[in-house]
Amino acid sequence: MRRIGATLLLAVLIATPAFAQGKSLGKGRGARPAPAAPSTATPPQAVAGTGVRHFGVWLDDASFLPKGKGWATFGIGYWKSTFGHQWDLPSMDAGWTVNRRFQIGMSTPISRASYDDGTTTRGIGDTYLSAKVGLIDPDTNARNWGIAVVPVVEILSSGSIMEGDSRYHWAIPVTAERRFEGFRVYGAGGYFSRGSVFGAGAVEVPLSSRIVVTGTLSHARSLKGDPLADALELSKARYDVNGAAMYVLRPTIMLFGTIGRTISRADANASTIAVSGGVSFGFNTVQTQARRRKE
Repeated sequence: MRRIGATLLLAVLIATPAFAQGKSLGKGRGARPAPAAPSTATPPQAVAGTGVRHFGVWLDDASFLPKGKGWATFGIGYWKSTFGHQWDLPSMDAGWTVNRRFQIGMSTPISRASYDDGTTTRGIGDTYLSAKVGLIDPDTNARNWGIAVVPVVEILSSGSIMEGDSRYHWAIPVTAERRFEGFRVYGAGGYFSRGSVFGAGAVEVPLSSRIVVTGTLSHARSLKGDPLADALELSKARYDVNGAAMYVLRPTIMLFGTIGRTISRADANASTIAVSGGVSFGFNTVQTQARRRKE
């Protein structure tokens, strides 16, 4: 399969937490909506717990950019649930390939959340630092498949920290990819230390030399018991779907847009709509260094 806009492809549709739950509304690019929030139902006052279900999903493939290449992505995201909505303006994502089997990245938004009770929060949202390690390279494997592991550090914003909880958490996604003639599939599964497991998959199809579309499905399950969340009838599992399109404006500039929502039960954890769009720029530090040596 021909890889379209390879310098930027990873930056736009993958290598991002599909959704990360907390008190604040989740930030979003790709399939990333999702905050946990108190239900509007009134539970018994004596019930202990936080009233929150934690979910997390990280969607990635097993591919790597060439050594020294990277990306910087700037976008706008909007997320809405039954209890409020959030704008991410801007959302920022960047990464760089150290070598053919090691890639680093980070992602963070500037967010403004508004809740139905009239309260608002604003500031830097949850930040994610990742280090992708290739185990089987699909570019050198004759079967066109690959596997990678992506350790992630999750740094929560002040609005996402539960009382008595830490700001710092981690996740261990394992990713896989299989290439076919005319399309490819990839996905990931793993664990978030805040107490959830997940699985996610995507199908990516080039429609032309400039346009690529992708569809994703993700599932997350909260593992921690919480009597108050049970009393509020918050589901322990969640399914989301997402569609995305990319347009290659130039070899190192790509435009993208996404839309998605939760398709499982509509409680306070569910996303009724999540949309985002933006632009991704590619860069090549190896080429820049070579030019400097010539000068």
